[in-house]
Amino acid sequence: MGRTLLNKALKLACARSERTHAPFAVILFSIDRFRLINHRFGCAFGNRVLRRVCRAAAAALGRAAVVGRWGNDEFLCILSDCGARQVKAQAKALNEAISGLVIAAENHVVNVTVSIGLAWAPKDGTTPQEILNAADEALYEAKRRGRDRIVATENLERRIFGVGAVLEMALREDRVVPAYQPIVDLYTGARVAEEALARIVTADGQVLAAEEFMEAAGQFRLTYKIDWMILLAALTRRQTHDEDLVHFVNISGDLLRHPRLLMDLLASTKVSFPRKGATEVKPLVIEVTERELLENMDLTRERLAPFVDFGVQLALDDFGSGYSSFQYLADLPVSYLKIDGRLISRIQEPRVLSIVRGIHAIATDLGITTLAEYVETAKQVELLREVGIHWAQGHHFGSALLDQSVADHRRAMSVNWEKGYYGYKDVILPQP
Repeated sequence: MGRTLLNKALKLACARSERTHAPFAVILFSIDRFRLINHRFGCAFGNRVLRRVCRAAAAALGRAAVVGRWGNDEFLCILSDCGARQVKAQAKALNEAISGLVIAAENHVVNVTVSIGLAWAPKDGTTPQEILNAADEALYEAKRRGRDRIVATENLERRIFGVGAVLEMALREDRVVPAYQPIVDLYTGARVAEEALARIVTADGQVLAAEEFMEAAGQFRLTYKIDWMILLAALTRRQTHDEDLVHFVNISGDLLRHPRLLMDLLASTKVSFPRKGATEVKPLVIEVTERELLENMDLTRERLAPFVDFGVQLALDDFGSGYSSFQYLADLPVSYLKIDGRLISRIQEPRVLSIVRGIHAIATDLGITTLAEYVETAKQVELLREVGIHWAQGHHFGSALLDQSVADHRRAMSVNWEKGYYGYKDVILPQP
């Protein structure tokens, strides 16, 4: 269905809602980085992506929904007799259906993601234009926060500011702490590494996972502080534990924009690392995703070079979820390749198994260690071993757990943000 017919359907929905007082909802979504897809793979492939996305949306929402292309990379869905709770459930189903698409293009794999804005009548308006404006505002906010997410107009600012206040208080009181998830060798079963994942311990003792506060962290420009504290905790843990493990820590693009701060931290922590051969290679790995890398590849290499020279290793996270992943393998000194969990969850499908096998083959040729994320079942482990994947992490091997007690972490990360750290008062708190 095209824009003209969608406009007519929206006018009819507004008239019916006004007459019967029944609510209805609209979902406005766009394909993330569609311009890049068109530019990289051509318009014919772009049109194939549009058709696949439209079919997936129609299948996910069912016959009761009116679905059509609204603009270049935008789609509009109209759901009759649908309130806030129902439209959120439908949007989640829509997002999962489209995120599950794996589209082959030349020698690449494209995983399509979408940004979704939700609005409904009569709360957000009673005319087509009012409702479209509200949905468009929510869609814009979803893109601004990093894409591949759902944003509703309902209580948007109140929720974000509430989480932001909790996060700022947690940072001041040293209640942003790491949880460590084991990483195992798929052949020996030995624990070879661990990943430090950010958590907040609330004032009443609850533990919040990263997905509950990282969105607000990005909006309030607090991401680099979280990264810095988790990295400091991981380095401190290295000093207090005898285990010879590789330590993985997520690094955001926000922290990469503060290279001096990060290098000062690495250089100033008195952590002893074993020497491997003639070159000192530290068992510290910073993980970056394609989304977090800077758009300018030359600048990305420049920002990462000091860490590589220092001996820190680099992991490319969520591999298989983006459009330019293979280019990053060619341009960056990647030591570890973490295969996206959405592919691992579907590894029993023959096509996906072939994709994972191809990713591993390329990584092996490049001397890169492959690591499967979100491994949940024994069957997935069996198939990963068959492919030859080196390492894995996920609930099958162990969940992310806080180390010892919260008090230990608070002492390990005792940082006075007011006075600064290592004497760099003006470096610690710059605004991006």
